[in-house]
Amino acid sequence: MRAPRNLPFLLTVYLIAGSIVIVAFAVIYNNSLIRKMNEQSERTTRIFSYFIGLELKQLAEADESRDRFIREVRNSIDVPYIITDVTGRPMLWSKIGIPYLRDDEYGRLLDFDPASPNDPLLESVLRKARVFDRENEPIPIETEQYRFRLHYGASALSRELAVAPYVQLGVLVIFMLFGFLGFRAVKIGEQRSIWVGMAKETAHQLGTPLSSVMGWLSLIRDEMAATGTSEKLASAIGEVSVDIDRLSKISARFSKIGSAPKLEFQELVPIVEETVGYFERRRPTLRINSTITTEFEELPLIRCSRELIGWVLENMIKNALDAIAGDEGKIHIQCRMNEREKRVEILFSDNGKGMSPGVRKRVFSPGFTTKSRGWGLGLSLVKRIVEEMHGGSIRVLQTQPGKGTTFLITFPVD
Repeated sequence: MRAPRNLPFLLTVYLIAGSIVIVAFAVIYNNSLIRKMNEQSERTTRIFSYFIGLELKQLAEADESRDRFIREVRNSIDVPYIITDVTGRPMLWSKIGIPYLRDDEYGRLLDFDPASPNDPLLESVLRKARVFDRENEPIPIETEQYRFRLHYGASALSRELAVAPYVQLGVLVIFMLFGFLGFRAVKIGEQRSIWVGMAKETAHQLGTPLSSVMGWLSLIRDEMAATGTSEKLASAIGEVSVDIDRLSKISARFSKIGSAPKLEFQELVPIVEETVGYFERRRPTLRINSTITTEFEELPLIRCSRELIGWVLENMIKNALDAIAGDEGKIHIQCRMNEREKRVEILFSDNGKGMSPGVRKRVFSPGFTTKSRGWGLGLSLVKRIVEEMHGGSIRVLQTQPGKGTTFLITFPVD
């Protein structure tokens, strides 16, 4: 049974949808736990306040026992709370991030006036009590002698559980991000392996017939030298020889894909002139009616592979020729030095049909093409040669449908 062609897409949708369902379930479940914990904390706090009232009746006359009881109360409950008297004066607090008074500072509590606060520490405790009151209704503690109010907030565990779903979501997002990057790296690696295999196989397949053609051409030249021939035929044979040399270079280029090229210091201008000259000489056979102009500055040497840079320029020119619809096409190649970034720049402009935003975004993607015929590997191969093999960069500098396109290619200067 054959797997459906859109299986990778279905698996991606399955993983994303499954992750969303899992996170949603975790958030709902955690919120349910938090709600139950808050309800339990409220019941526990109310019962706790009731026992405080009972104990205050018994400990009203026992100062030492009362102090010990207060310390035990302060340390035994996990919920942050503040106990105030009937005037709103803080009397006891715990786990609110504000230290409690020492035994010899108890007089500060009796001297504090909530209506006219004069103690910064107690005033901050009073503000915290108001914050708790916005979260939970304060609980009254009343005995025959005392009347207090207990203000309380959420426990540390409740706060941690409230953040837990977002932590889980963050972990999931990071996991999915690394998974996506890993999947993308594997996919790119597979594409590169395919390119390398195709390139080496192409070089191998071209090598045998090229050797044969070169042998036959040598026999034709020997025969021409022995019998004589017309000047026109000799010129044609010479051009055929040039094209065979060109094919040999192309075969050599394909064989270098997938292996680290040997980079040597080269002058860029002669490489550009050689490539442009090749297309100029082939105008009649290639039916090129467009003009190719160049503009050069004095440039430093760059480390590059002459064959591969020539391949880049050929692909760029072919791509520009395909984009030019009319007979008055113009291609302009400008080479200049960017002193600020220490890079040599090639501005490659044409007045062709330009690109839409969608095409511009995908123009370097392997397999993408707007032509009815073609593999869509030209510009992706150019990008690989420029960026991965030479440490340069290539991007669409500007484009507009019906107005043309300008590419910017840069190479570092050592």
